[in-house]
Amino acid sequence: MGIADMIRNLLGGASTGGTSQAVGRNAFPKTLSLDDWWQTALETTSGKIAVKTGGWVRVGQYKVPPQQMYHYGFGRGDLPWNQGYLYMIFKDDTVTPVAIPGKVRFAQVNANETMKLVVFEARTEQLSGDPSDRNKQLAFPEQVMFPFVGEDSLLIIEFLADSATAVNLTKASCAAWNIPVTVLQ
Repeated sequence: MGIADMIRNLLGGASTGGTSQAVGRNAFPKTLSLDDWWQTALETTSGKIAVKTGGWVRVGQYKVPPQQMYHYGFGRGDLPWNQGYLYMIFKDDTVTPVAIPGKVRFAQVNANETMKLVVFEARTEQLSGDPSDRNKQLAFPEQVMFPFVGEDSLLIIEFLADSATAVNLTKASCAAWNIPVTVLQ
């Protein structure tokens, strides 16, 4: 059994790369919002997720539904109006919320959380353009170099703040997340 077979088995049985994954299946683009990602189980206190330097903190996760497989991103990079665009904002929970600079990671995790593949990493400044103008958002085409993740696997978002002082994220302070994915069913 090669490394590609092990990855396929660990991430829900999807094949790696190429278009063979979509044979006989319907693939379509979808944009997951903050409501899809925010999980109360990730909160460190009621309604809040504490973040600071020194370690990546999981701030969002999406469980792949039955009989579906997911990729981060959608469309192709050589067709700019056919691809997904990322928009995320991270602000603290103060009376006048301010942006929290740091790094954001998008990763795939198998259902048992024994295997994690980091798909993409970016700075918050790159992700917080204008939600109504795709020219000011970060292009995020389908990440075909990674395997699809299958049923019960997780798409996760991790955050590493630049500040050593712990700050809290709340659903309201994050405002909006728009993360493109490709769904295969």
